[in-house]
Parts: sequence; structure tokens; C-alpha cells
Amino acid sequence: MYTRKELIEQIEQCGQSIIDNAESILGDERYFSHLQVDFQIFRSTSQIPCIEITRAFIPEQQIEDKATYLELKQRKRGNKK
Repeated sequence: MYTRKELIEQIEQCGQSIIDNAESILGDERYFSHLQVDFQIFRSTSQIPCIEITRAFIPEQQIEDKATYLELKQRKRGNKK
């Protein structure tokens, strides 16, 4: 089993890795929705820490089609005046 000191060190290393990789963790999806960062620390020395990243984003066409629709609707209202 890992000692308390080793477990604290693993947590610090996970934190530093998240900091060092923040830009790539965020990604560059155009319509980012949300991000979840989890890391697991195990007491057993047969396992090592693991960081898991989950990113969600909205398909571009969903946003862009709606924006186009709203823009055309607004133009139509403007032409009626």
C-alpha cells in the first residue's frame, strides 16, 4: 500500500499535470459545452494514478443553422416595415 506521503505526492503530480496540459485539455472545439476532469488515486501499489478528461461540444451545424434561421427571420421582420 502507498504511504500517506506517496498518496499526497500523487495528488500533487496529477494537479501539476492538469496545469501543464490545460490548453490541450480544454481543446479547440468551436462550440464547447462543458468539461469534466477526474483523477483517481489508488491505495494499492499495484495501480498508478489516472487522469480522465471528458469534453462535450455541440455540432457546429446545429448552432450555425439556428443562427442562420434567426438572422433570416430578423431580416424578414425588417422588410415588413
